[in-house]
Amino acid sequence: MAMDLSRVRNYLRPDAEADEGFRQEILRLSHLGLRILAGTEMAIAVFAFVAQMLTDLASPATAASRHKMVAERAIQAWLIIVVGLATLLFSRTLLSRRRPRFWASLSAFLSTAVLICSSLWLTPRVTDEYIPVHVTVVLLVAVTVLPLRPLDAFRLGASMWLFYVVAFVAGAYTGLIDLDAWDASHLVLAFMLIFLSTGLSAVIYGERSANYRTHRGHVRVAQDLSAAQSRALLSESAVSVGRLAAALTHELNTPLGALKSSVDTMLVVAAKQATAQPEAQQRLVTMQAELRKSVTSSIDRLQVVIARLQRFIDLDHSERQPIDLNELLGDVAILFAPAIKDRVKLEFDLRPLPRLSCRPQQLTTVFTCLLSNAINALNGDGRIRISSEKIESMIQVKIEDNGRGMEPADLETIFEPGFKVSGGRMSTGNWSLFSSRQIVFEHGGDIEITSTLGQGTIVNVRLPI
Repeated sequence: MAMDLSRVRNYLRPDAEADEGFRQEILRLSHLGLRILAGTEMAIAVFAFVAQMLTDLASPATAASRHKMVAERAIQAWLIIVVGLATLLFSRTLLSRRRPRFWASLSAFLSTAVLICSSLWLTPRVTDEYIPVHVTVVLLVAVTVLPLRPLDAFRLGASMWLFYVVAFVAGAYTGLIDLDAWDASHLVLAFMLIFLSTGLSAVIYGERSANYRTHRGHVRVAQDLSAAQSRALLSESAVSVGRLAAALTHELNTPLGALKSSVDTMLVVAAKQATAQPEAQQRLVTMQAELRKSVTSSIDRLQVVIARLQRFIDLDHSERQPIDLNELLGDVAILFAPAIKDRVKLEFDLRPLPRLSCRPQQLTTVFTCLLSNAINALNGDGRIRISSEKIESMIQVKIEDNGRGMEPADLETIFEPGFKVSGGRMSTGNWSLFSSRQIVFEHGGDIEITSTLGQGTIVNVRLPI
């Protein structure tokens, strides 16, 4: 029994609004519904007045009687319009935003009460068919445009019906209304509307709640996907930092070693020159000149490495900046120099390009990922060709390898992030390529991969200038 009562309570008053986000959405929709209901009340009053006026004109009543009925109905319609207009004006106040459902329900009840009272005093001897029409339209509009909970809809419908019953009984008891004109079956219709509106509000409110939960689920998935993408980019950046450290070590060791050797030799030559015989002086001068050239060459190489390092430091800037894409491709290739050494033949066909406005850090991540994949796809010794060219308003970068290639089935899902089991452990798959495609898309470009099993893979990246 207690379980049944709890189920009924949850049905009539669901607790979905315990979620603050859903509650705020309900308040927003309720405030909008308050305005729609106000407009509906005014519109139905005008429509009913016009319809009844046309009906009265077709009746056999005298002209004086028709004019009187038109005047009475005009007053009745005007009273309903006043309620709707007052509701519309009130909806612009701050107070209406606090409990919009309450104010909308109050407006619906007041318009119905005004209609019933005006019918008793102004048109007690004519049909009351306008009352059930008004109750039906206003109640159904309130249920559909307002996020009414089932209990709220039940209260509103019951209050309208009770007021209608009291007015009908009072009018019949006092002889104010004509029972031949006022139809008691309209009370039955209004009573049925209570349960119809309650059930309808339960369906609509439940649908709104389900849609909100679905939306929140989609938001969480998008957030998780964004977080996974960020982790993938962070992982790629960490790998790039490691490659950069290895490349710098390789690039700095050679000129530093040559510089140290040249300086040490120059010191020895200078010492010997002080005590050398005249015939040996010329040979020592020539040797010093060669050593100075070696020092200058080593310093030039160090300046090149430092300039490359500076470009990598500048990649930390998140804003767009114009860059030389060929220079960026060269810097990315340098990162893999210590790893590939002589086992991979790296070919370049970089044609002159206009400067590209982009986020260099992101594009470095993209081409690092693509070049890493190309190297990993090679069987032993292999060849990788990197080319760039301007095609109309686009820059195209092509990375080709003669590696293992891919199956058509793998190629179809190459950009889809997912998970796979490797060695009994769960690991991520394709996240780097997924992130790379997202970055290229964000730059307004496109990326395409074609591959033939056993022959190799071609990656085309197109970026707008």
